[in-house]
Amino acid sequence: MIDRLREAVADSRWLTGVRRALAYRGYERETAVIILKSVIASTVAWVLGSLVGGSSQIGFAPFSALLVVTPSVYGSVLQSGRYVAAVLLGALIAGAGGIPIGRSIWLFALVVLVALLVGQLSVFGEQGKQIAVVAAFALAGGTAGSLANLGALLLMVLVGTATAVVTNAVFAPAIRFRDAKNAVLDFAEALGDLSRQMADGFREGRDGLEDADYWKRTASRFDDTAHNAQETVAQQEYRTRLNPRTLVSGPPPQDRPVAYRDWITGLRRASRHLQSLTRTLAFARSSHSSFPEPSDAFLRAFAPVLDAAADAFQAVHDADEPERETYSPDLESCLKEAFQRISQTRERIDEYGTEELWSVHSAMLTDMARLFEELYAGHENTERSERGGT
Repeated sequence: MIDRLREAVADSRWLTGVRRALAYRGYERETAVIILKSVIASTVAWVLGSLVGGSSQIGFAPFSALLVVTPSVYGSVLQSGRYVAAVLLGALIAGAGGIPIGRSIWLFALVVLVALLVGQLSVFGEQGKQIAVVAAFALAGGTAGSLANLGALLLMVLVGTATAVVTNAVFAPAIRFRDAKNAVLDFAEALGDLSRQMADGFREGRDGLEDADYWKRTASRFDDTAHNAQETVAQQEYRTRLNPRTLVSGPPPQDRPVAYRDWITGLRRASRHLQSLTRTLAFARSSHSSFPEPSDAFLRAFAPVLDAAADAFQAVHDADEPERETYSPDLESCLKEAFQRISQTRERIDEYGTEELWSVHSAMLTDMARLFEELYAGHENTERSERGGT
């Protein structure tokens, strides 16, 4: 029984998360840091609240600290400002009715209604709901009937939010734009891997299209890949704001995040043409489709075009293109070769089947031509960003 219990504990998700937090950077470690900061901020806020004599409303000190602890210093400052404004407004709304009138059911309903309506203003963000929360607590608990109690409440809120901001500043997150760069390069590598797999299949002609459905599913996930890459860049940008670490290491180059976003956009657009190509293949192979399946000869001739795409994506990865002011000679060579292969295949399109196949063959070539144009546009956007930065 004890052995089984030990095995269950060892295999538990909680312990797995702890091990991952200690071993790797990622979601688990971010969560662990937030928990640690929340414990420290709320405890210190409670101690400070006791020292300043806010015994009647001391609960609002740790409560406020817990509400505004965030992963970044800027986020904590922003949420603190919004929360303090929301609490102040909620206290004023409650006091406006509670001091002259006192507690009553109809007044409580009216105060909550007004607080909820005011809380819809976008300036308060997610803290808008706290206006109604504070107003309801203050009025129902009797705090709204006394200016002294309302003042004590506001003081405890200030103690809690200030403690949270200081705690976030002391445990300021590291700025890792390497993560943002890796997100771009991993995206390019994934696109290159799929292009290479498809090229290998095309070299076998129609017999090599057995994985067409798998290619389609893989390509459909690139939208999520692009979204996650953009989120990684945005997260690092967010972390730099008001981060005291920049006083020591200096602010990161402002043009880098722009270049990362430009390349993610270019890769996302390129991926959509790869998605279109996989959908064309899947549809042509469907038993319910009237769309002709590409010929063996065309598929084998098309394989080098996909190889060129794989080479171009690999060049983006290997040459750290998002870090460069101009694209690398390898990428330039890959793109030139790619356009040449498309032109050569177009010139010989009549040799790959009858007229009824021209539409599908032409559509596939158009998808790849646009894919290469998006890669070239990614470089052009980066150059414009560099010129704008200088």
